[in-house]
Amino acid sequence: MLLPDARMKRRTAAFLAIAAALVLVGVASSLYVFSQVDRAGRAHILERAATIAIAVPPEDLARISGTEEDLGTPSYESLKSLLMRMRAANHDARFLYLMGRNEAGELFFYADSEAAESPDHSPPGQVYYEATPAMRALFQDGQPRTEGPDRDRWGLWISGYAPVVDRSGEVTAMLGMDLPAGKYLGDALAYAVLPLLVTFALLILLAAAEQGRRRELASLEQKAEFLSIASHEIRTPLTGIRWAIEGLLRQESAKADPRTRTLLELVHESCLGLIGRVNNLLDLTAIEGRRTAMVRPESLPIGPFLRDIADSLALSAKQRGVSLVLDASVETAGTLRADRQMMHHAFFNLLTNAIKYTHEGTEVTVSYEHADGMHAFRVRDRGDGIREEDRERIFEGYRRTKEAVRSGQYGTGLGLYLARKAAELHGGTIRVMSAPGNGATFVLTLPDAP
Repeated sequence: MLLPDARMKRRTAAFLAIAAALVLVGVASSLYVFSQVDRAGRAHILERAATIAIAVPPEDLARISGTEEDLGTPSYESLKSLLMRMRAANHDARFLYLMGRNEAGELFFYADSEAAESPDHSPPGQVYYEATPAMRALFQDGQPRTEGPDRDRWGLWISGYAPVVDRSGEVTAMLGMDLPAGKYLGDALAYAVLPLLVTFALLILLAAAEQGRRRELASLEQKAEFLSIASHEIRTPLTGIRWAIEGLLRQESAKADPRTRTLLELVHESCLGLIGRVNNLLDLTAIEGRRTAMVRPESLPIGPFLRDIADSLALSAKQRGVSLVLDASVETAGTLRADRQMMHHAFFNLLTNAIKYTHEGTEVTVSYEHADGMHAFRVRDRGDGIREEDRERIFEGYRRTKEAVRSGQYGTGLGLYLARKAAELHGGTIRVMSAPGNGATFVLTLPDAP
């Protein structure tokens, strides 16, 4: 059986919400990393451009005119050599160049880092018609800056500009450094993609976990449905058998035949045990299926509620020579708001255990008190008691003490586990106080309903 549609939709919506949140975080992280790497990269470009600009000799720049007449002059050759050396030292840079601005406001080349025979060489005086507003602004405010990706006739670049100033501090030229935008952006993206890769890995793991979870829940649902159907099919005839046996035991004719009555009492006890185990199986199925919505509180009159459970176990107690006593505090107690079926199973298991393990000829007592907004029920037996190391293990499920096994009493170890789960689903607790040889007292506490 597949998961119910409503439950499936809720799980799908939750999964999609988590996945969307992860994607958003991944994208945001990648954008942040990219921005930080880009910021650091541009700062490094500016730092290098400014360092080269400072190295430009002002006197050589003052001796050239920015025309073809500069070719072959010592000052031009000195600047050309400087740019070529700096270009070789900065392996990621493609072009280094010095630009000036003429009276018409046009930017032109003083010198560049390309050899004279290179097709990319720009001779002195060549106007750079692709000059950007950022380049022109540097001659006005003298502030270094970067821009790009920006395209010109030679390609797509990330560029850094630094001012070259004379002795008086006036901007006389601009040092430009161009880096191929593809490689620059590729390097930045290589760092930025890491958070996305981590996000996709988490999404794959989350999807795999969700798929496994769905298979597990589907399996639990199938198991729950099977066990529920099987248990109900078993419990219905068992209940009929119980009623029939109890009816026979009440008849005067049954009393006339001790052997028959003894057999009926044995069948009755076995029937009650089977009903209890079937109820435990149903409770276990519900809890393992995570049906927390199964708690349906209603107002329970404590005295009559516990009296009904005690009456259903009276015959079992009598057969073991045990008295089942409800303290006066129970008879005069008020009401409790809780799930009737769950509380019935919890108290039924506690009393059944107490009857099974108390000594013959003793009594099992149930008492009650209410204080500080809590209902407290105490079920006390006069059995062998429980060792300290076993006092928590007995609530773990499928766990029985060595003493319980040696007693010869049949049990699955589920009763106390389910009793604790029932208490916890109501916001309460269950614990045991005991000492070897002095019996055990189980204390179940439940809060007042809000």
